[in-house]
Amino acid sequence: MNKEFIYKICDNLIDQLTVLKGSIQLEKMNNKVDHSITILQEVANIEKTINELVHQLINLDN
Repeated sequence: MNKEFIYKICDNLIDQLTVLKGSIQLEKMNNKVDHSITILQEVANIEKTINELVHQLINLDN
């Protein structure tokens, strides 16, 4: 697996997380989801992990 492929995977995951977070935030604003805070925290953790992975991949070039 090359770095470009990993970058593409990470980019796709970030896009999916962004859509998921937006949907959850809309549901939260409409008071339809009681557990949205927990879900948002988990999504933020996943997003942080992916960003750390991207940062590590960038540092491989240095």
